[in-house]
Amino acid sequence: MTIKVHPFGDYAHRQPLAYDPIRRACMPMVTITDAFDAADIILLAHTKDLERHAETLFSRLAAHQRVVLLSEEPLWDCVWAKDPITRAQVFDTEAGSLPYVYLNHVTSDIYDFERIPYFLLTDYAYPTRYGCWFMENARLSQQDWVARFAGAKWDLAFVAEYRNEPRFDAAYPDAGIYGLGRWRTRLALACTGERLLRMGSGWNELPRRQTLPDWHLEKYLDLRGRCVVLSAVENTYHRAYITEKIFDSFAIGAMPLYVAGADHRINDLLPPGAFVNLYGLTPEAAAEQIARYTADPQGLSAYCEAQARLAALFNTPSLLCAEYDRLAQALTRNLAALI
Repeated sequence: MTIKVHPFGDYAHRQPLAYDPIRRACMPMVTITDAFDAADIILLAHTKDLERHAETLFSRLAAHQRVVLLSEEPLWDCVWAKDPITRAQVFDTEAGSLPYVYLNHVTSDIYDFERIPYFLLTDYAYPTRYGCWFMENARLSQQDWVARFAGAKWDLAFVAEYRNEPRFDAAYPDAGIYGLGRWRTRLALACTGERLLRMGSGWNELPRRQTLPDWHLEKYLDLRGRCVVLSAVENTYHRAYITEKIFDSFAIGAMPLYVAGADHRINDLLPPGAFVNLYGLTPEAAAEQIARYTADPQGLSAYCEAQARLAALFNTPSLLCAEYDRLAQALTRNLAALI
């Protein structure tokens, strides 16, 4: 059986099947159709699109069609959704009730990766670049890293959007998900020093990353070897939500700042002590811990081991292929259950 999916709404470009590598992995079990009427599933990516287009969907939807809100971004779930932790929901319109299914990090197993987190599967460039960058880094010794850190321009760098509104603290503790956008902004504000870099939308006048031809490569080239510690704190906490940030920290040769509880999946990928863990701290307490941080031999040993692990991970094509297969099967299984 082939499931025909029609992406719908302003955020249709930000869901798993919008990315060519994932779309290819899902074929022929799941295919994209440009025709609304030909689809089995009408696919939304953001609760904003549900609110904007619910009336249209209600009027156009055929009896056999299903509406699915497939969210890849926990930040959107926490900040904008009224209920991001319930799978089967109903949206009330003036004409009647519109049933839909909410698939995200909490309500599905789609993002429960084996070895390579979901975000890195959205573009072939991520595993390709990391394979090269980590292989180069894995050749360096502890003393090499001591020398690299000593020659860095910045002791500490934050590269993230400025978000200090209370809504970015949104949390659903029972589901293990809560916002970190405001927390990491307050952390950046609490840190001081002459060799401190803060950059990103809201901090300066630089263009948003989405407007750059290749923001990921530019980030690497701008920061490689230029900072000792780099924040990799996510915008939202969930045990399986890991983006490019912590991998970028290792790639450019910086010690990452991260927030990870005991059950966080980053602990399956990296050895203990390979990053500065700020879990459970207030921004002020975290800033104090960062100010006291020094790269001691034990931490450097863990850091070198992490570089070796990442080099092996991203230079083993079978692991990447297996992760695409797992994701494709999970997506197909979750969508097939609805039709």
